[in-house]
Amino acid sequence: MTTPGSAVPPAGTVPPPGTVPLPEHIRKDPAMQPNPPVPHSATVDDKGIHVTTAAGKTRSYSGGEVMNLTQVIDLAEGSATLCQSTTETCLNLMDEAVELAGDCDTLIAEITAKEVGANLIGKCEVLKEQLDLQAAAAKDLHDKIQGGEEACRTASANAELRHGPIFRAVADSPLTKPAERDFYNAR
Repeated sequence: MTTPGSAVPPAGTVPPPGTVPLPEHIRKDPAMQPNPPVPHSATVDDKGIHVTTAAGKTRSYSGGEVMNLTQVIDLAEGSATLCQSTTETCLNLMDEAVELAGDCDTLIAEITAKEVGANLIGKCEVLKEQLDLQAAAAKDLHDKIQGGEEACRTASANAELRHGPIFRAVADSPLTKPAERDFYNAR
């Protein structure tokens, strides 16, 4: 039973989310695996930046669109950094909850030894259960956010690999202004 004002359900009442195992033929099929990032090639002329993908498709970008690509990469990397600091905070919260739950155990033992405060013992036991739930929730959140951090870092690295030649082409072009060249060379 959930206590009033508490969003944490009692232990054991919420079933874990289901997982869907992939069939063996899909997990081992190379065609079903993600493709590794392949760098694009690029050329620069007075009409824009012309990009050719590994599949042979071409597209022209403006200078602003290429700068947006750098911002997307930086955003993914910044998100990964935020995830990293959040996972560290989750671990700290988990450690604090475990420590406080241990303090509750000590307090319960002291109260029991003095044979006073049965009501207080009950309150301490409820507090310890809540701290155990908090520690478990912090650990679960840590694990989930750690997966997000890995995804953000992978997305950033893949985008950098895929779009890096575009940035190099712009930086190396004689048509690029010095400030813009410095922007790309700083990467």
